[in-house]
Amino acid sequence: MKDKVPGVFKRFAGALAPARDKGTAMVWSPAGGNYPRLMHFDSRELARQPGLYLLWHLGVRPQWLRAGFSTDLGAAVRLLAATPEIVDFAPNDGPFLSWSFCATEGASGLVNFLTGRLKPVLQHQALACDLPIDPAVPAVPCALPAGTKDISKH
Repeated sequence: MKDKVPGVFKRFAGALAPARDKGTAMVWSPAGGNYPRLMHFDSRELARQPGLYLLWHLGVRPQWLRAGFSTDLGAAVRLLAATPEIVDFAPNDGPFLSWSFCATEGASGLVNFLTGRLKPVLQHQALACDLPIDPAVPAVPCALPAGTKDISKH
């Protein structure tokens, strides 16, 4: 005979706790959470690949620096590493880089979600490497890179 208690409990617990929206499945790189420092990263493996990127530093007061989407992540990494406002964070344990290959079509919604959730401090600056993001597009939830968290809340 099958035990019905766990099923009843699960149905009861589900009524009390709202279902979680897992959002869009993202595969952030590099796998394993061993994120490279932007200034020392060889961007050739990302050349001509479209996708999202995230930058952050882990200094005394960790901060998310920037979220964006580029149609050429390799070129974006080179430009980001040469941007003075980003280079200024190098002494503050970073900046670190993660990326996720994805299509252009959902870029605005994903970037709107990441910027709304993380509040990157250098998001205001327009960079030539980034695809223009439409702020009117609804945010599309997605996971953060493995081992990271909403450091802006600390």
